[in-house]
Amino acid sequence: MNRAGFQQLVAAVGLGEVGVVLGLEVSRLARSSTDWHRLLEICALAGTLILDEDGLYDPAHFNDRLLLGLKGTMSEAELHVLRARLLGGQRAKASRGELELKLPVGLVYDAAGGVVLDPDLEVQQALRTFFATFRRSGSATGTVRSFREQGLLFPRRLASGPCKGELVWGALRHSRALRVLKNPR
Repeated sequence: MNRAGFQQLVAAVGLGEVGVVLGLEVSRLARSSTDWHRLLEICALAGTLILDEDGLYDPAHFNDRLLLGLKGTMSEAELHVLRARLLGGQRAKASRGELELKLPVGLVYDAAGGVVLDPDLEVQQALRTFFATFRRSGSATGTVRSFREQGLLFPRRLASGPCKGELVWGALRHSRALRVLKNPR
């Protein structure tokens, strides 16, 4: 239960601040049966009702609680099936050689879908400097320290947002150095 919104809901219900939990499909509030049943238990203790597109439920009543429990279990099963289908699709693409994964900085896909060195000469030079520094220092920490001492910047591609895929330059961080060193590509 790492979702702040869900945790706030559970806390508010537990404090008696909520009279009715509303939602189109309330069983989707929780991502697991454990979380869903915990919410039902707290709603039952606090006298909080649950309303979705199918009706109004009182978790303190056995039949309503049974139905809500089934809805939660079905929702969790649906997520499992969807996840399995997505993974199956990825595996099928991989077996056909069509699966494109996010490449580490310094590599890009060409027009034919092959993996090639980034055509940006500054990126190539930064990577050459990185690996030469690593060979000299023998550690990721030493490489990061050397980059910092020399005021060298390191490239990365934005993974999300409106500028997704754009190249940005910044200080080399230890975690990024480890990812570059451990990346199988």
